[in-house]
Amino acid sequence: MKETKKLSVSTKLNESQVELLDKLIQKGKVKTRAEALQYLINQQLILGEK
Repeated sequence: MKETKKLSVSTKLNESQVELLDKLIQKGKVKTRAEALQYLINQQLILGEK
């Protein structure tokens, strides 16, 4: 079952952070910058905090 997203977050990013998000889009892992942020957060959740 897909979890419903109810909360939103707004942030300012520097150029290198945006470039990272755009690289994920270019690689076809995600379609948007918002999805790229979710992807990175989920990756951290799976790998665990260190």
